[in-house]
Amino acid sequence: MPLVNNLSSQSSAGCAEHLPQQSSGSSSLTIGVQISTYKRPAKLQQCLDGLARQTILPDDIIVVCQDSDIESCEWLSERAGNGSQIRVVTLSSPGAVASRNAGLEACHTDILAIIDDDVVPHAYWVCRIRDHFKADPSLGGLGGRDHVHDGERFDERLAKNVGYLNWWGRDIGNHHLGYGRPREVQILKGANMSYRAQAIAGLRFDTRLRGSTVQPHEDLAFSLAVNRRGWKLLYDPAVLVYHFAGRPDQRAYSSNAASVDLRDLSNAAFNSVIALWDKLTPARRAAFVFWSIFIGTGVEPGVLQAFRYMPRLGVHAWRRFWWAQRGKIEAFLLVSETYTKGRVRSKKAAPAREQ
Repeated sequence: MPLVNNLSSQSSAGCAEHLPQQSSGSSSLTIGVQISTYKRPAKLQQCLDGLARQTILPDDIIVVCQDSDIESCEWLSERAGNGSQIRVVTLSSPGAVASRNAGLEACHTDILAIIDDDVVPHAYWVCRIRDHFKADPSLGGLGGRDHVHDGERFDERLAKNVGYLNWWGRDIGNHHLGYGRPREVQILKGANMSYRAQAIAGLRFDTRLRGSTVQPHEDLAFSLAVNRRGWKLLYDPAVLVYHFAGRPDQRAYSSNAASVDLRDLSNAAFNSVIALWDKLTPARRAAFVFWSIFIGTGVEPGVLQAFRYMPRLGVHAWRRFWWAQRGKIEAFLLVSETYTKGRVRSKKAAPAREQ
């Protein structure tokens, strides 16, 4: 894993060197780690081994496992029973949203770090999370680079712009490519994000999101919700994990490959609208609708992107356009209905004017 020194000069030095000086009155923060897992015990073991190698060990480790995943649950029960810090939460509801929410319910630490089961944290990961939250009481959420391995090699590309929302509603991720100094952002990535318990009190991952085993953009919706509460979100590439995510062309929310299931594409498009809508002003919502239909992205195409990909995908480019727009239109209808019902309730609740 040679990229560590390229990302941060603190790899072999004290992990607090790149942060503001802490106040003398800073109290100790407890840090918990939440991992959602499903039928990947070998990767989960690598993840837990990485946590065991931390320079500062987490105070709590919550592993959320589906009760249908018998192999992982049995393996976890053995490991958790050997005097470890691991707490196992089992649930019968499928999907990432249900799993994340079960982890939130189980959290009792000051900071909750959320990672996927296919990541291995850098040895200074917990240390750097602690230092950031101790240094800045206004910090509600923290993300870092997830250095992605596609099954053959690490992605060594770099991108300066990370984790923000364009005026017209296009979300820019690039968390796996970020470099440089810590910077304020609007969006964190679910493979590597940490939150102050106070900032997420009463907040849950959005159960309206669609998907079978995963609900794409659940991290987008959650981080924007924390940001709307007025908390600062920060991205520091040195808060590093190694992400053994496999081939990106197998995921509907990040690929325009012909092999992607179009129903998964529709779900991802639906979820992107639900995730973004409350963050946008009325003017930005209008721009977002126009951009979604007539432009879009290569993954969730509008008219222009469908034409762009016709030479490579042929008529499939228009199938992708139809399924993406279908998901977004269904989401537009849902948020409009919710807004209308909210206004009706507000009018009914308003006191009658005196005659």
